[in-house]
Amino acid sequence: MRIDKPPMPLTPVTDPNRAAADLRKAAEGFEAIFLNTFLKAAREASLGEDIMGGQGVNSARDMYETEVTRLAAGRAGLGIADAVERQFRGYVAPKE
Repeated sequence: MRIDKPPMPLTPVTDPNRAAADLRKAAEGFEAIFLNTFLKAAREASLGEDIMGGQGVNSARDMYETEVTRLAAGRAGLGIADAVERQFRGYVAPKE
């Protein structure tokens, strides 16, 4: 099914530049969540027990992974943020 009509904005767009920047930020946030989930799943699938384990180490590792994925989002070359931005661009900025 193909829809030729452009999507209607969900909320009025008063500043297209800000809406585009907000969309990019949201897309990178989604990519960060995806990467963080991926890293946590990979860590949980480890082959052995962690000799440095403990609640403090686990908390520090979680914070580290959250920060790494936040910084990598949009820059890691995965294209997830780009795809999300392309998908929703019509909702926040008028097509040119």
